[in-house]
Amino acid sequence: MQRIFPFLFIVICSIACVPQKEVVYFQDDIEDKYIDTEYNIHKSRQIIQPFDEVYIEVISTDREGSNFLQQRERGGFYNTTTPEGLSIISYRVDEYGNVNLPVIGKVKISGLSIEEAGDYMEKQLEDYLYQPSVKINFVNKSITLIGYVSRPGRYYYSSDHINILQALGMAGDIQEFGNRKQVVIIREHENNTTKAVVDLTTEKIFDSPYYNLRSNDVVYVEPLRRRRWGIDTFPYALLLSSITTFILVMEYVK
Repeated sequence: MQRIFPFLFIVICSIACVPQKEVVYFQDDIEDKYIDTEYNIHKSRQIIQPFDEVYIEVISTDREGSNFLQQRERGGFYNTTTPEGLSIISYRVDEYGNVNLPVIGKVKISGLSIEEAGDYMEKQLEDYLYQPSVKINFVNKSITLIGYVSRPGRYYYSSDHINILQALGMAGDIQEFGNRKQVVIIREHENNTTKAVVDLTTEKIFDSPYYNLRSNDVVYVEPLRRRRWGIDTFPYALLLSSITTFILVMEYVK
C-alpha cells in the first residue's frame, strides 16, 4: 500500500504540470544560443481600405487654407486620446473607398498608402489652396486577442506596425495552458477572410507573413489538450488528501 502513494503522486504531477517545450518560444536547435541571428522581416506599407478611419490635416500658406478642415472639430472639445474622440474628428472611408471632404467633395483614397493618398489630395487641393500640404494618419487601428491570453480584448495601437509578440505582450502573454503551437490569426482583406495557424515555438515565425499583424486582425490562442480535459481545474489537493486518508485508514485497519 505504501508504494501506491508515491506512484499516484508522480502520475498526478506529470499530468498537472505543463512540459517546458509547450511554453518556451523559439526552440529551434542551434549550436550556440548566444550567436546573433538576423532575420529579414519585410514591413509592407499599410494600404487604406474601405471602412478605415483616417485623420486628415491640411495646411496651406493661404490664411483661409490654414483652417481648411477645422470646421469639423468645432462645436465642442473632444478627448482625442480615446477611440471615441478620434472617431469624431476622423474621416471614415466609405464602402467605395472615398472620403468626403469640404469643398472638393469625395476623393477616392482606398488602395493607396497614407503617403500616396496625401500626395494625391495635395494635387486635388491645388485649385483651391496655395501650396497645400496634406498629412494623413490612421486612427483607431486595433487588434483583437481572444482565447488563452491573460487579458482578452480589443487593443488599439498607434505605431505603423505591430508584430504578434508585441500584441501578445499587450494582452499579458499566453496563459500556461495556452497552445503556443496553434495560434490562429484571422485576417480580413476587402471581401475575403483568411485563417492562418502559426507556431510560436519555432523561429520560423519570423519568416511568416503573419508575424506582422494588420489592423483588425483577430488572434485566437487555442487551449492545450489537457486543458480541454479540465486538468488545470482538477482538485488535486482534495484528491491527494483523500488518498492520504485512505492509506492511513488501511494502515490502521491492518
